[in-house]
Amino acid sequence: MKEDWYRKAYGPSAAKTYETSLFNLITTEFGYIGGPDVVRLFVEKIVALNNQYYLPGDFVRPGQMRWLVLKGGQKYSKSKKLKDMQLAPVTLTLISPEDIEDRVNHVKKSDLLEKLIVRLCRETKKQGGVLTETDISILLRFSGSTISNYIIGYENRTDKVVPRAGTEMDMGKTLTHKRLAFHNYKMKIPTTENARLIDHTPESTDRYIKDGTRVEKLYLAGYSEWEISFFTGLAGYVVKEYIEILKDYGTRRINKDAC
Repeated sequence: MKEDWYRKAYGPSAAKTYETSLFNLITTEFGYIGGPDVVRLFVEKIVALNNQYYLPGDFVRPGQMRWLVLKGGQKYSKSKKLKDMQLAPVTLTLISPEDIEDRVNHVKKSDLLEKLIVRLCRETKKQGGVLTETDISILLRFSGSTISNYIIGYENRTDKVVPRAGTEMDMGKTLTHKRLAFHNYKMKIPTTENARLIDHTPESTDRYIKDGTRVEKLYLAGYSEWEISFFTGLAGYVVKEYIEILKDYGTRRINKDAC
């Protein structure tokens, strides 16, 4: 059988854990207290006790780091600078046991990077923070455009929103959450389920739907993108996105009727 180079090269790294260190400490410093299976059970009990008494945010495991991010729940405006925003410390997992297993299993570099970016964003939101694409760019040493392309590619392929400053605070030209909210509305998905799917509050979801329906009425009445932007107060690129959704929905409906 041909030797698996990836497993030989990356497999041993999976053993670089707290559990391994604890197992070795018990077997070398405390003498005989049973066979390997007994020691492993002992280790599992100690780790479980640690997890019960020490919250994950209180310590950093190997492969993790602390980082300051924008605090979630804040409202963004163009007049605000970063120094005016509230910050929150979070723990980010840059390397996990799953990452090592992926290397062993020859997972493509692009897929590894995509998984990491999505994990960092979701991990941050769970801790009450919001990552920016600039944060990710700094952490992973990739350009902002590269990070953005990975995120957009993932969202387009999965129809799942990656939580980040653009989607959580309506910063910049991040439109995926608006697009999905209005698309789901056109597909008759209830607001509560719609909000869950785009990972936003029902109130935010209703706002995106309201904007979309305003654009729809004016567009169907024959107004131009510029006129719709003027009447609604929405940015031109937002209006354009909603119109693209309407065109796509119209095409799908025609195709469905033809069948």
